[in-house]
Amino acid sequence: MKTHAMLGIGLVSSLVCGSVATAAFQGLDYRVVATNAVAGNFNWTVEIYVVLDAGERLDACAGDGVQDKRLATSGTFYQNPFGGPTSADINPALYPSFPSLQYDSWVTIGAMDSTGTPFPANALLNLGIDWTAFETLGGDVYTTNGVWFVTPDDTQGQATLFTNQNCVDKYGVLVARVTTFDQNASVFLGALFQGKDALGVTWQQSGSISITYPVMVDCNANGVDDACDIANGTSIDANGNGIPDECEFPDCNGNGIDDNDDIANGTSADCNGNGTPDECEMPTGDCNGNGILDDCETFDDCNGNGIPDECETFNDCNGNGVPDECEALTDWDGNGVPDSCEGLVAYNATSGVGYGSFHAAIKSANANDEIWVDGVYADTLTDMDFRGAAVDVQILGGGSPTAAVQMAAGSSLHVGSASALAGINSDTSGTASVSSDMHLHASSVNVFRDSSLNLSGGHMILGDINQRMGSELSLDSPTTNVDGMWTCSTGSAIYASTVSLNGSMVGSFDLFGSMSNSGTLNATNDVLISSDLTNNGLVAIHRGVLYVLGNITNNGTILGEVDPGPGVRGGGTPPAPGDGLRVIGNYAAGSGASLYMQHVNWQLAVGGNFDVAIDDNNRFDMSLATLNLNSHAGQDPVTCEVMSLDLGSIEDGLLPTTTGAFPISTVRIGSGAIVDLVDTHDNDLLGQGLSEVMYVANLEVAPGATLRTNGYIIYTSAVDNLGTIIGEGDIIIINPPIPGDLDGDGIVGILDILIVIAEWGPCSGECISDMNSDGTVDVLDLLVLIANWTA
Repeated sequence: MKTHAMLGIGLVSSLVCGSVATAAFQGLDYRVVATNAVAGNFNWTVEIYVVLDAGERLDACAGDGVQDKRLATSGTFYQNPFGGPTSADINPALYPSFPSLQYDSWVTIGAMDSTGTPFPANALLNLGIDWTAFETLGGDVYTTNGVWFVTPDDTQGQATLFTNQNCVDKYGVLVARVTTFDQNASVFLGALFQGKDALGVTWQQSGSISITYPVMVDCNANGVDDACDIANGTSIDANGNGIPDECEFPDCNGNGIDDNDDIANGTSADCNGNGTPDECEMPTGDCNGNGILDDCETFDDCNGNGIPDECETFNDCNGNGVPDECEALTDWDGNGVPDSCEGLVAYNATSGVGYGSFHAAIKSANANDEIWVDGVYADTLTDMDFRGAAVDVQILGGGSPTAAVQMAAGSSLHVGSASALAGINSDTSGTASVSSDMHLHASSVNVFRDSSLNLSGGHMILGDINQRMGSELSLDSPTTNVDGMWTCSTGSAIYASTVSLNGSMVGSFDLFGSMSNSGTLNATNDVLISSDLTNNGLVAIHRGVLYVLGNITNNGTILGEVDPGPGVRGGGTPPAPGDGLRVIGNYAAGSGASLYMQHVNWQLAVGGNFDVAIDDNNRFDMSLATLNLNSHAGQDPVTCEVMSLDLGSIEDGLLPTTTGAFPISTVRIGSGAIVDLVDTHDNDLLGQGLSEVMYVANLEVAPGATLRTNGYIIYTSAVDNLGTIIGEGDIIIINPPIPGDLDGDGIVGILDILIVIAEWGPCSGECISDMNSDGTVDVLDLLVLIANWTA
């Protein structure tokens, strides 16, 4: 890399290197803000500023063909997995849970985090910068055609007051905050900077700075760093060399004149501005013997140790022209030769043996061995077959493997931070595990009969899933999305805090967790969901019972589907009595939801509230099904929504085709339940001025059950009350129509005869007098009328 000569290493002063500072650009400065703030080896955190005058601003930090941009350390930068390369990636809301995020390494212009602190917002952008080495390896940021920047309208570019490492208050703009490991490590920043002065005139200037961990110098033993003594006026530094006058009179060249006076008078040069005449540093500071101090020239220094590469001897075993020590080359076996130079891509950390392929490492492994696999190599594999080996495989060095993985009983695979696996297969017995630090993606997952597969990651996206009989699948992730076809054979078990289904799921299974369905869920036999079910798609119950031990929120369609022929049920077998849906908690349906249970054997059992906002009776049909309200102690009282338009005491209210009617065949209040009727939603879309009602063919109140009507009417054909109904006057019996009562006045009389006479003869259209439906109004219809005469 290119290292620029600089001043101010350590505490003595700060440097800007490049051209002479402009009126706006005063150089680079820094301050160390933390020591050993993160776990691990010795580490320190430093903030780097561009120094400006008050009223001026910085807009961009760039690198081009003339002035490259580099942020580097001779140690290793700390990178937090929840951070990112810029301050815009730092979410301060995570600090309480992940305190070490505050010491992540990032670049910026002014702002400290994604909220913009101390400014109102963070508008930082970047172009043309490859952050890979910086983020994944803690390495350098380098570009000759990249920039991070804000626009001149963004307040975060304004210079603000800060205190530098030497205890001096200055105006400037924060451009980087990094944490590096190793007390002896140095941090370097060099770039092309651009901004505007106080008059709005654009300035542009190259500059750089190199920083090492400061060691306090306290020559007068007063417990205060000498630089701060001088800055605060406690000590005088007449010659300006950074050493209190009471402590020294430097004269390295032995000419009897204070070195600082030599430099000030021009007797001695001081190209690096460190207060020491160049002739005193030349014997040890000019390794290439060109008469220029190494500090004062630009040279290649790929390892960032401050020594020009031309003054060092390097190994380059892979012949790529880059010194081995300047590449991130692994040496797992510790023999001093990079693994890539030995053809090694896998390493058995248990036996200490390296291998040239994944399969060779697996073939030679013993049970419980730990195998490391190079990430770049792993990305090239199309399959990873564990061949029955119960080993722990770790993919190291980043990347995103795409192989089809065949696990073995007792084996585990850690894919790193990302993956796009073609498939994951369990063994035919036992348990296998696949994990990721962040993203675990797989196009297909197969869990074979009587086997278990554990998947975990910060975020999981899965395609097709196939679970055979008796299989177990654990999905350990804050977010798991399933986008393909999920097939579950009898006895399938799923363990997941939450699953988002975007594809299709079919079968019989137990899910220990919650589900959000935006696709299609087909229950072909009993299904158990131990927590909540949120449905925004289609839930079709073909047979058996869908048990939900939490709440159901239905914004989609739930139906009890009876197959008319060969299909999911296999031959049109109707549902068994009691098949359907049982929810321990509340059943809540949105206004746009649908609920269809069109068979006498379907049952919807609700332990909590029956809270239905469906506003179109074409999307609700329980005219043949049973609603079982079976709350128990601790849930009562529960509520039941009345939904129908008040049509009066007519049988048409029991027909799902009647406009405004939401009939239910049977409403059963279970023993011990207390149910309150409510009218919370405008189901008939006529406003809430007139109360809605219930149309129920059969109303059953079990012993020990209580139904409180609260003034809302239930029209019903039959009541079986073995419990308590509070508001019995609100229960109105629907009497069946009398044959022959053609005018609907409740009696069969002379007016009905007149209607028969008026319609006498063949029917040209609808004839209400054609009571025997033979297409003609004649004496046979008159006999029906006479048989039922009441007037």
